[in-house]
Amino acid sequence: MDNWIFLGDFNSYRSLNDRNRPGGSVQDTMVFNDAIGHLGLVELPLKGRAFTWSNMQANPLLEQLDWFFTSVNWTASFPNTQVVPLAKITPDHIPCNVGIHTKIPKASIFRFESFWAEMAGFQDIVQESWGHVSNHTNAANVLSSKLKHLRYNLKNWSRLFSNAKVYIANCNTVILHLDALEEIRALYNPECNLRNIVKAHLAGILRARNLY
Repeated sequence: MDNWIFLGDFNSYRSLNDRNRPGGSVQDTMVFNDAIGHLGLVELPLKGRAFTWSNMQANPLLEQLDWFFTSVNWTASFPNTQVVPLAKITPDHIPCNVGIHTKIPKASIFRFESFWAEMAGFQDIVQESWGHVSNHTNAANVLSSKLKHLRYNLKNWSRLFSNAKVYIANCNTVILHLDALEEIRALYNPECNLRNIVKAHLAGILRARNLY
């Protein structure tokens, strides 16, 4: 069975305790529970509220009519999924929020981005990593060792681009400052060189982001 959540107003309750007044039909609850069992549904309990519907009277009838079900696979993948009630303003049903959380650790997956090849320093990283001396004698183990070393170095190197927006903003600030200074006086050679370098770096990161 796939991962899914099935929710809504079923207009039925699972127990006579799912209403604040005596009454209701035991037969209806049995039929509803038999259908849940037959389909293999797992109930996601509502936290903090006993009822989800009100007839909105001065002395209201309250019932649990809204239910949240999922699969065994879902509860295994997302064991901390919670259903939390929200404030009821005008409708007779309270809105609910399904929070999907998990504390199951996820593997750190390495993904190679095509734009890396356009970035300055990429070739140096590859060359240095591929020149890594391995202690293995088997060709397959040597290749595996080089690939692992390359992956490690590329992951560390790629962190330089993890905050591209800040990098772009900083480059623009430097360029604008030097352009404004140029309106007052001629730039010195170091200032011109700095602006050219920053422009080149900015063009590179913008080109890479477009490729990405």
